[in-house]
Amino acid sequence: MSYDSQKGVGMLEIVIAVAIISATFFSVLQIGAFTLKVMQVRNDKAKALAYAQEGIEAVRNMRDGGWTANISGLTFGATYYLTTSGAQWTLTGTNPGVLGGKFTRTIVLDNTSRDINDTIVTTGGTDDPKTKKVTATVSWGSPVKSMQLETYITDILKN
Repeated sequence: MSYDSQKGVGMLEIVIAVAIISATFFSVLQIGAFTLKVMQVRNDKAKALAYAQEGIEAVRNMRDGGWTANISGLTFGATYYLTTSGAQWTLTGTNPGVLGGKFTRTIVLDNTSRDINDTIVTTGGTDDPKTKKVTATVSWGSPVKSMQLETYITDILKN
């Protein structure tokens, strides 16, 4: 083999080595970017769940503060937003803006019906004015993603 042909083979080896290193580096960067995206989605879901749980707890707190004063006068089926007045939670029809720069939380209270066995039913039954279904929904992003929690509250303190 001549000196010139050995020089060409050495150059080819360098080009192949650079291509392999570049492909490996690009793959590692893509895996890193994917991992960051997955972590952000998971973080958003965790925050949305926390905001929804806070919404449910705020409505329970309002119930404990007075069923008549805080719950029974609401329009059931309407969309409300949580705000604070002093150290008290309140429900308002006006959106106070985004939470954490990204999330919107809504609260809906619905009437609840029970059958003859006093079991909550979705259709039929008799209206139970002392029990309400609470749905807390947190939405974010584009396209919109959402997290929803549901529970029931009752006038356990009879106030």
